[in-house]
Amino acid sequence: MRARAGLGLLVIAAGTAAYVKVWRPWQLRWGATDEEVARPLPGDEMVPATTFNATRAISIGVPPERVWPWLVQVGTKRAGWYSYDLLDNLGHRSARRIIPELQELAAGDVVPMSPDGKQGINVYSLDAPHSMVWGTPGDTLSRRSPF
Repeated sequence: MRARAGLGLLVIAAGTAAYVKVWRPWQLRWGATDEEVARPLPGDEMVPATTFNATRAISIGVPPERVWPWLVQVGTKRAGWYSYDLLDNLGHRSARRIIPELQELAAGDVVPMSPDGKQGINVYSLDAPHSMVWGTPGDTLSRRSPF
């Protein structure tokens, strides 16, 4: 009985060590190159004391000008999230085209996330077509935006 408990603890310790040493570092930089992880990114200056850093990236084989229109129209009650529609879009299908009336997004706007479309993530800055900085729902920056 004691041997089984000891083996169980050893398995838990090994699993925890593997998570901390292998899985978590990979997860925090998923798809990002060493250069992307090392360089400053738009919005970094807004968070002087981070609790953790994560830089995740994907490569898209088209110019930023072709991706930007898809990004500015995201949100619940907008174009959706281009994700699992049943879960992330409350069963509504994500847009399959650029929607002209959803192309206006500015600092101070909110990207809607709630079912009624009234609650969401604050937009802090946009530098089309290069960067878009959003806050986290309920974050402290939403009460004192530097912009």
